[in-house]
Amino acid sequence: MKFGMGTLDDMNHLKNKRIRSVADLLQDQLGLALVRLENMVRGTICGAIKHKLIPTPQNLVTSTPLTTTYESFFGLHPLSQVLDRTNPLTQIVHGRKSSYLGPGGLTGRTASFRIRDIHPSHYGRICPIDTSEGINVGLIGSLAIHAKIGYWGSLESPFYEISERSKKVRMLYLSPSKDEYYMVAAGNSLALNRGIQEEQVVPTRYRQEFLTVEWEQHNDANRALMSSNMQRQAVPLSRSEKCIVGTGLERQVALDSGVPAIAEHEGKGQILADGAATVGGELALGKTY
Repeated sequence: MKFGMGTLDDMNHLKNKRIRSVADLLQDQLGLALVRLENMVRGTICGAIKHKLIPTPQNLVTSTPLTTTYESFFGLHPLSQVLDRTNPLTQIVHGRKSSYLGPGGLTGRTASFRIRDIHPSHYGRICPIDTSEGINVGLIGSLAIHAKIGYWGSLESPFYEISERSKKVRMLYLSPSKDEYYMVAAGNSLALNRGIQEEQVVPTRYRQEFLTVEWEQHNDANRALMSSNMQRQAVPLSRSEKCIVGTGLERQVALDSGVPAIAEHEGKGQILADGAATVGGELALGKTY
């Protein structure tokens, strides 16, 4: 830096952050439970030696430390929450939340605006719209629809690699530290797998110099935020019916929710019920459709 070479590290860049998954938290709790079990075994052995008794394996090793540790973790941990089952969309969103809060993290009153703000490295990884409202705004976010967590805990986003040497298009996941060295273009500006040559001039971005929301200059972010929150507040019908006005994405949302039973092969279904079921006024018990 003294000679004007190199760049300063950005603490808000995703390449300098790692996600601690639920498995990592459970691993820490397992280590804590093993330490408690070790102390309990030592205390049992010392007490048996003091009273000149022979400890049995049943009294020496028990599952009580492990059980109490995990019960307190799932019941008292600040990040432990009951799954929101209002509708299938809420289950998907709730399971893909990321948080800066919790033990070892930040608090809603001490977090600065720079940490809450959108960073260009969030492109394709963290949704810039869907976040909590109020004091935790920007601290609780949602993963993008195609983002995934890499082996080392970094958020990876899928890209199609296109080169002049090879006409083959392959998809690869890039970490935040790698995609800044590629020319990134919007997916709808290229004609992929259609036998059509690419446009002569394609707008691209280099070193993550792009808008996190591409269409944001023509729309209002508040409308997108309110609509995403309102869709999660929809209460499912007691008797499911086909929607009158739809978006065309209902089928994909139902498949991604994991709630409906999906048949691996095509075939005919048979109605089985404990009580009498009617279709069109006729008894439908045991009928094949």
